[in-house]
Amino acid sequence: MTLKRITIIFLSILGSWIYTNAQSTAGNESFAVLNLFNSAQMTARGLSFMPQFTKEVSSALTNPSVLNDYLNNKAAVTYTDLFGSTYQAALAYARSFEKIGNFGFGLQYINYGSFKQTEANDDVTGTFYANEFMLTVGWGKQIEKNIYFGATFKPLFSKYETYSSFSLAFDIAATYADPTKSWQVSAILKNIGKQVSSFNSVRDTLPTDLQLGFAKKFAHAPLTLYIVADNLTKWNIRENDALNPRDEVSMDGTVDKENKISAFLDKGFRHLQFALDIAPSENWYLSVGYSWRRHQEMKVDDAFSWTGLSYGLGIKWRKFTLNYARNEYHKYGSPNYLTLGYNF
Repeated sequence: MTLKRITIIFLSILGSWIYTNAQSTAGNESFAVLNLFNSAQMTARGLSFMPQFTKEVSSALTNPSVLNDYLNNKAAVTYTDLFGSTYQAALAYARSFEKIGNFGFGLQYINYGSFKQTEANDDVTGTFYANEFMLTVGWGKQIEKNIYFGATFKPLFSKYETYSSFSLAFDIAATYADPTKSWQVSAILKNIGKQVSSFNSVRDTLPTDLQLGFAKKFAHAPLTLYIVADNLTKWNIRENDALNPRDEVSMDGTVDKENKISAFLDKGFRHLQFALDIAPSENWYLSVGYSWRRHQEMKVDDAFSWTGLSYGLGIKWRKFTLNYARNEYHKYGSPNYLTLGYNF
């Protein structure tokens, strides 16, 4: 790699990191479509992005630097019945062009259902709908031996009744692949951008985030291990719940402080996501993932649940693939994801 290219890549990543560190809003619950899983495969793993070269077009869209020639002319459609009347749909397609690079195109849509439109005196005057969608255009290319670069452009549009907003977001990503391609390391800066127009005079900030990922494919076992770290510009991402304080106060006013080691481990593990693919054959696979943060945020005290666990399976038949996944969000309800893929 030439010194010029090293300098350009370094300054680009450094400048983007400074921007992210200054304006990071990771954990912002606005723009929900940015944080949704776009396929059954990614849901099963429970990962924020895919840190490995993959044969799945939807998974590759989460990390443009792993877009590759194998994905050429592949397409996928995903449907998810979320909670209540809320549902999500997603489309993905990839195309490769010689010398230019690999492109991925996606569309994510979330419909929150219908709502009663009422007056101040509770008179019902009709119904209205709320929805969001995001277009994804990704590009990825090998820039040097074992080093791959990519970028994604993501326009977002939200409409709630007669109110609407429009935002522009960008991702930049880089991946280093071991020469044997048995392991890869990826870094991605997600959701750099701004809200161009808002519902009212107040503009929300995008949930900009710096993430790192590692993938290792074992040589003598049909296993692939993934570790992803997110929200890296903010150490403490624990929720504040006044009803469940971490420092306990006894009846006599004595304060029992939270154990410092437990607090440190809790803060650290909330940044990590773990996943494992089991693929004995090219025709089927199993995936399982775990998020400590999701478990802590969605668990019910004094009740056992699988919250934080995700799992799924996929089968391949000729040019078709069918994938199913479930992510245990809560003890009392979790959505099911279905993704159908086709190789044109």
